[in-house]
Amino acid sequence: MRPRGHILIAAALGAALNPLNSTMIAVALPAMRADFSADPSTVTLLVVTGYLIATLVCQMPAGSVADRIGHGRALSWGRWIFAAGAAAGAFAPTLSAVVAGRLLMAAGGSLMVPTSMALVRVGVAAERRARAFGTLGAVMGVAAAIGPALGSWLTPLLGWRWLFAINLPVIAVSWALQPPLADSDGQPGAARVRFDWWGSALTAVTLVAFTMATRAHGQDMVVALSVGGAALAALLFIENRVPAPVIDLELFGKGPFVAAAGVIGFQNLAMYSLLVLIPFLFGASAGSSVGVAIMAMTGAMALTSPFGGRLADRVGARLVIVAGGLIGAAGVVAIERLGSAPQPFDLGLRLLLVGLALGLSTGPAQAAGLTAVAGEKSALGSATMSMVRYVGSIAGTVILGFALAVGTDSAARRDVAMWIFAGAFLASAVLGGFLSSTRKGAAPVNAAMIERSA
Repeated sequence: MRPRGHILIAAALGAALNPLNSTMIAVALPAMRADFSADPSTVTLLVVTGYLIATLVCQMPAGSVADRIGHGRALSWGRWIFAAGAAAGAFAPTLSAVVAGRLLMAAGGSLMVPTSMALVRVGVAAERRARAFGTLGAVMGVAAAIGPALGSWLTPLLGWRWLFAINLPVIAVSWALQPPLADSDGQPGAARVRFDWWGSALTAVTLVAFTMATRAHGQDMVVALSVGGAALAALLFIENRVPAPVIDLELFGKGPFVAAAGVIGFQNLAMYSLLVLIPFLFGASAGSSVGVAIMAMTGAMALTSPFGGRLADRVGARLVIVAGGLIGAAGVVAIERLGSAPQPFDLGLRLLLVGLALGLSTGPAQAAGLTAVAGEKSALGSATMSMVRYVGSIAGTVILGFALAVGTDSAARRDVAMWIFAGAFLASAVLGGFLSSTRKGAAPVNAAMIERSA
């Protein structure tokens, strides 16, 4: 067995590829449009939006598959599928081939993210789990944040095809560092239970319909909401009646899991929205320095995540997450109080507070949520939390678009957005208050204990 640090590095590299590729490709769209003589809106819809929707749709079935066949085998499948998609994109002769490669990457990434988290869940001791999840969450957040910068550097230097090819050595390193995993970690007898195809299909229809509703208007929005509502009702009816549901509704009956997932969803809403909002609000006044200010947030998150996990191991997840939520809210309010032309240092200092809040909260929330899930359902629990994280980012962009459309005064629109994001951090602090407060020296909470007490 390789050292525990190698397990974490292997998991982090695999989990980081999905968020990295969701943002890295954006800067290469003009070059791809020119190469294929395609309409800009078509390229954006197929290459970017298609990838995000495919990721969202595939996550829950992928978590169910991983728990059925074993995390080791599922992680290997995910890497192969992702690598095939990256290779297809790198050598694509047509735009259709690029889109096919991106869809394969989304499917493979959807397998890698929950199984990477499950690898940490079953491979790291309970007393170190919050620290490990903090590192994992920080790597994923930073990967999404540095994607545009990496893409803007590689595209003019080597061409857009290298944005696909660069994934291949990362996958190879992750594979080399992964310890041997037995496939006995799947659910006993799961292979004899029919896969929940209806649940998977209804999940896809529900998520796609609600996502499309956020981008539609008038009658189209009503139709999308109606389809999504009907599919959701059918999904809830079916998932209570199948032996191996793709969405385990029992997870939402576990208070710690719901609270932890809510923390992640609300904080992700604020984080991804700020990544979009800050350049929009301050880019003209701060110039290229706004990118450095944003890196203060992602850098602080990366540096403090292990500390947040270590602190949670000592004083409990509750205190750490509540503190993180309050610090995040204070940071957003401080940004809201800046003028329209702030100094980059002042902006960076306030974003650093937000990064500190995210770093403190991510690991403890992830660990607390998955500790409430039985080990054989780790990947399904991870996929559910990943879906909540993604839903948070979608909700953030919807709220952001609405807030920026309010009135004609830019200051008023900024205030609306910032107070909503501060409220998201406060909501995460409230939800964190419902988590346990196990301290160092107390018996660590584990899934078996929770299952026995349920």
